[in-house]
Amino acid sequence: MRSLCAAAVLLALAGACAGEPEETGPSSSLDEAEAGERVEEHITDAVEALPGEVELEDVGNGLVSASCETDPLITVSRSYWLRGLPEADIEQNVDLLVEHWEGSGFAVTGDLRPDDTFVTVENEEDGFTMTVAASVQGSLSIDASSPCIDPSGTD
Repeated sequence: MRSLCAAAVLLALAGACAGEPEETGPSSSLDEAEAGERVEEHITDAVEALPGEVELEDVGNGLVSASCETDPLITVSRSYWLRGLPEADIEQNVDLLVEHWEGSGFAVTGDLRPDDTFVTVENEEDGFTMTVAASVQGSLSIDASSPCIDPSGTD
């Protein structure tokens, strides 16, 4: 009986390891500068879906490049506070952003509403992700991040 159980465990482990291998190469052919431009384009495009004049205030980090799990790949991201939006309209503005994203090739990958105002989406074409979140002070922030890329780009 023990050897039968051991064989079943080994068979299950072998099956689990036989799945598709993890992709370790870049998810996009963009280089670091191009990824930064795309991050800004996604943010600008999303903000245009909001009413009135929205001012983007840098969260303080500027354009950030960070290492992915696979060296030397990186991800490029940027975060802004959305200034000029009434605190009372937070939910409506988040709804507008989500509607815009869903109509622009993004899929919602996380939505913590109504407990927390935090929505994450991913662009189905280029793999870039975006997030909108509300702070405890009632300010909205928006950010965009590239998928893992080679800093020099790939062909």
